[in-house]
Amino acid sequence: MEQSIVTFLERILPDATSIVVEDFQQIAGGFSRETFKCDARVTRSDKEEKMPLILRKDPPDVEAILHTDRAVEHNLIESLRLRTTIPVSQSYGYEMDPKHFGEPAMIIERASGSGQTSALFNGGSDEDQAESVIKHLCEVLVELHKCPINKIDPNGELSDPFHRGIKIDSWDSFMDSTIEFFESSYPTFNFDPILMIALDAIYTLRRNKPRAMPLAIVHGDFNPANFLYKDGQVSALIDWEASRVGDPREDLGWMVLMDVVSNTHVMDYPKKEGGFLSYYNKLTGGDITPEELGYFTLFGTMQIAVPVQQFVSRRANKEYMLLLPYYVAQSSMGAFPAMAQLMGYAGVPA
Repeated sequence: MEQSIVTFLERILPDATSIVVEDFQQIAGGFSRETFKCDARVTRSDKEEKMPLILRKDPPDVEAILHTDRAVEHNLIESLRLRTTIPVSQSYGYEMDPKHFGEPAMIIERASGSGQTSALFNGGSDEDQAESVIKHLCEVLVELHKCPINKIDPNGELSDPFHRGIKIDSWDSFMDSTIEFFESSYPTFNFDPILMIALDAIYTLRRNKPRAMPLAIVHGDFNPANFLYKDGQVSALIDWEASRVGDPREDLGWMVLMDVVSNTHVMDYPKKEGGFLSYYNKLTGGDITPEELGYFTLFGTMQIAVPVQQFVSRRANKEYMLLLPYYVAQSSMGAFPAMAQLMGYAGVPA
């Protein structure tokens, strides 16, 4: 793998006279991607520099929970880096030919900062930074949501990047086609009676659509694990593979759920502004309500539940014999009580 990285860097840095890859190791991170970190010592014009790198590689097709495109992710990251002030790592490029890395892959800059966001809360070592970090995080999200879609995505790659038949010509078309995708997908993961709660969620979403809002580019997995921070600021928003055109309330609703799952308190900050939603509304001039966030927490749960439960279902049906789906099934069980609570089931604690 190290030699493949050297070959890749030689192609994008033709003036380099020496490239040495060091400290190559796999790390956790990414929505079902295989993620590695390393340093490259690059010599150019008799000067050596160290490039901290991340390699994001697709897993074998059978192990992929969500099929995403490294070229699309690269184009988005570079568009954000060059056209906005949203803090992202530079993407150095991608390689779609699997002969180089075994599967399609991309190489990006390894951003500085801490990813241990749990340290910002519950008496953690960086709790003194929580107010300023989360305030900045909200400002970053607002910039993403307010930026014109065609500025970030001029070629329309994020209109339906997962090929689900999603329509974005209007808010109603987006919502209706997404809910239709959920419903048409249900037979592909209905391997256990407990999953009838997903069908109920689909009908609940259809019956209770909130007011329309302008569509935007959404991060798609906006959660406490997907930003780095340093010196009281967000140093990078990371893991953009699930990004697409959607309703901006999706990112907010997903953070509500992931705050609970992660035992963090992003939505409680910045406290001086009355919390994340209050500050978001202040910056956007909007009036998004907690009830709307509840709807989009359920909506976002279904966005993730479909590919995750399809992955588990294929194992239950013995289409493959991987162990990973059992881990995924266990970790996703916590979503079911949350869904029941959002739909007001009797006997479910608030």
